[in-house]
Amino acid sequence: MKVIGIDIDKTKAIFYAVEKNAGGNVINLTGDFKYVILNNDTDNSKVRAFQSTVHSFFETIHPDRIAILKRQTKGRFKAAPLSFKIEGLIQCYEKLEIEFLPPITISTYFKKNDFNLQLEHNYQEGAAKLAYFLVSAK
Repeated sequence: MKVIGIDIDKTKAIFYAVEKNAGGNVINLTGDFKYVILNNDTDNSKVRAFQSTVHSFFETIHPDRIAILKRQTKGRFKAAPLSFKIEGLIQCYEKLEIEFLPPITISTYFKKNDFNLQLEHNYQEGAAKLAYFLVSAK
């Protein structure tokens, strides 16, 4: 099973792709594609380029599941407005439904289960844990 976990932070979408092989091992498929930034959401060419880059990555991986970490829409810790535009551009992928999972679900899972992936960068943790959860949780 191949999955992609996505964590959106302000203007950046962070990706982590993994595959669980027949032996039960979880393998990182992310490669050099770590994140994509949408700097100017009023420039149509940049918006289209962002969407094209993300969807091309999806086509390269051929995932069985794609999920985004949910973000707060209200309150003191609400997400940046641009992050919701990024979310929408990702959701436009037509070949697979994009799932949304709350961070509390992921953190609860990892209180009882080990996280066995070596991260190249700390900023990947949210996306990596989401991807690991998608291939490991029943």
